Amino acid sequence: MSDDPADRTESMTEPNRNATNGEQSDERSDRRLDIHALSALAADYAIARFGPDGHVSEWNDGARRLTGYDAEGIVGSHYRTFFPPDARDTDRPEQVLERARSDGMAENEGWRVRNDGGRIRVHEVIAPIRGDGEIGVPVDRAGDLTGYVWFVHDRTEVHERERELREEKAFAESVFEAQPDVVYAFDADENHLEWNDRVPAVTGYTDAELAEMAPLEFIAPDHRERIAAAIRRVLEEDEYVTVEADLLTKGGRRIPYEFNSARIIDDDGTVLGFTGIGRDISDRKARERALREEKAFTESVLEAQPDILYAYDTEGNLIEWNDQFQRMTGYESDELVGMHPLRFIAPEDRDHISDAIDRILEEGERVTAEGRILTADGSRIPYEFNSARITDDDGAVLGFTGVGRDVSDRKARERELERLERLNAIVRTIDETVVAAETRDEIETAIVEEFAADDAYRFAVIGRADPDATTEGYSWEPTAWAGIDATAVEGVLSSFVDPPADAPGASPFETRSAQRYRHLGESEIDEWRADARERGYGSVAVVPIVAADRPFGALVVAADEPSAFADRERGVLQEFGGTVGHAINAMAVRRLLYLDTAVELEFESTDRGDVCIDFSREAGCDLAIDHVLPLTDEEFVYYLTVSDIDPEAVREIARDNRSITEFRLIDAGDDESDWEVVVRGSTLTGLLGEYGARLQSQVVRDGVAAVTVHVSPDTNLRELVGAITSTFPDTELVSKRTVDRPVQTHGDFRRTVESMLTEKQRLALEAAYHGGYFEWPTRNSDATEIADRLDIARQTFHQHLRVAQAKLLSAYFGTGE
Repeated sequence: MSDDPADRTESMTEPNRNATNGEQSDERSDRRLDIHALSALAADYAIARFGPDGHVSEWNDGARRLTGYDAEGIVGSHYRTFFPPDARDTDRPEQVLERARSDGMAENEGWRVRNDGGRIRVHEVIAPIRGDGEIGVPVDRAGDLTGYVWFVHDRTEVHERERELREEKAFAESVFEAQPDVVYAFDADENHLEWNDRVPAVTGYTDAELAEMAPLEFIAPDHRERIAAAIRRVLEEDEYVTVEADLLTKGGRRIPYEFNSARIIDDDGTVLGFTGIGRDISDRKARERALREEKAFTESVLEAQPDILYAYDTEGNLIEWNDQFQRMTGYESDELVGMHPLRFIAPEDRDHISDAIDRILEEGERVTAEGRILTADGSRIPYEFNSARITDDDGAVLGFTGVGRDVSDRKARERELERLERLNAIVRTIDETVVAAETRDEIETAIVEEFAADDAYRFAVIGRADPDATTEGYSWEPTAWAGIDATAVEGVLSSFVDPPADAPGASPFETRSAQRYRHLGESEIDEWRADARERGYGSVAVVPIVAADRPFGALVVAADEPSAFADRERGVLQEFGGTVGHAINAMAVRRLLYLDTAVELEFESTDRGDVCIDFSREAGCDLAIDHVLPLTDEEFVYYLTVSDIDPEAVREIARDNRSITEFRLIDAGDDESDWEVVVRGSTLTGLLGEYGARLQSQVVRDGVAAVTVHVSPDTNLRELVGAITSTFPDTELVSKRTVDRPVQTHGDFRRTVESMLTEKQRLALEAAYHGGYFEWPTRNSDATEIADRLDIARQTFHQHLRVAQAKLLSAYFGTGE
């Protein structure tokens, strides 16, 4: 049987015991009607008659239709035949009959069984029939009972509908209460009708309070207008409305909610109110906020990204890009949509970029490729592209995306390093030539030819510096060139050495530093721009050739690349100019040493800017320079002989002289003393060295110096004398003459030394040399062994050896007679 209580319990109805006698008389008359008359009066009822023992005695068509039994088959069967087996076992049929007999009627509802075994839900009324024909009155004695009448109405469909409704109601109520969201219902006047347990749990209001509240009271004030509009819409316009607002709890807490509401209507379409569900969307709002923040962060990163970002579909249509992409390419947004990737690539790079795209789309490689971006205005910018393909969850290829990075600086550094390597190779080659060169012309020719021969440079011109008689500066006279014709040399190139006032650089003779002029094809100097475009060079470096701050000339080098001669390259050229300058100066010194004639200049000076003159004037003594040893360009060791002054007085004066940094007494006699003095600063000796001249002698008496200088015949004497008299103004040239200097051969030098040595001194020197006494770091013979070989005392050997060495060095340094 069903679990429904109505299925388990047969409902009983008590007879009406308060009827009047008149009513009872009418009922008795009705009860005398036979079964067929009753069937006509209650066509929707099955009617049967049972005997006093409960067996069927009469059967109508309604009973046949309801139960499936025909009269022949059912007459004689007991009432219990229509009960389910479990009811038969409990004597339920007999109990019903007994109650009908004793009470005058038994009315109930329950399950009965059809002929085919099917169950039907029925409402039945059983009434006893007395012997006098009365129906529906209690029968006290068994002998007065003549039978029963059975009225049966089929309620199966009604019962099923009621059961379904009960189940639907139970389901709805369980869902209603189990709903984690708030559930609400308001009538058309916004009276709160229904709510689930979540409403008081979330809002903090009691059920009594909720019953009196209108919908807007649950909403934060600044969101109430929005909710009011939503309520009007659901009641008047839309069947369903979704709106978001902050729910306001009793404690004042705001909770973001999403309300989904629908109108309530009856069968006639009348709007009764609205109901709905409110869902806490705090987590969703937090996720959305996090997503917005992440999106904003990502977008800010992308927009701050110095690289270009791009995405293409499989057809090669541009579908996504960042602002940097648009800025770098120079196209407008509407122009970029759908553009093919190769449109942005310089023609000479398109083949290998196309191959890279094929590898990405077909083989799934992550590809790094370099190419030059072709901008809208035709500019070419070197870029490195890192790309990968785009796929969906199923692995289908949708296109490719990537990042492009401007590698202009890296390329410039690579070119700079390459140029530096080539420049260093050129410098090494020229250094080898300089070592072997015998003339300045050879050096200058080698320089320009090496530069012009290298692909990194267009041409080279070198010229010599000549003091300008009309100004304090220098003029530049080209002497050697390569990679350019002579007519061009005489033209615009000199303006790079002595640039115009509106040019960005300065004369290298003034700054003593290498100058560079770049992007000459776009120069504001008209003649530079025109010449650069005509001859096809982009930049020029002007390198001063200097030694000891004296300019010997300048080298002009031109390069194809507009941005050539970066800082490091310019630094190498600056150093190279100094190397060449020192080489030219050293060559002049060497020529002076080996020439058999020299120009002798005699000067007289009282200029106290010279340390020796100042010392003599201060001390009131005579002073002679025996030798000068250069330590650096500005520091020299003077070996002096000082006469007519006490050594202690020399010490006092030297200590107070700012140009003398160190001094030491070497030897002292009766009237003179020998000194070693370190001098720092501008000196006549240093100035002479800049011009390849040599100080032959300088004798100072009471502050008046007689100076003798030897220079090479090809030295620019006007420049040298001008430099001396401008540096030491109280100096004048007394005489100039050419002097012969006999050439001393190797044999002459040997004979000179032999004439200075005694026999014992020569033997000591030869034995020490050939016996390995001078070997280093380990001597092959010591002094005792050599002395024994010569059959002399060890002390005697040392004495002979030191005297011999002194005479040998005296001959070499030119102080021996």
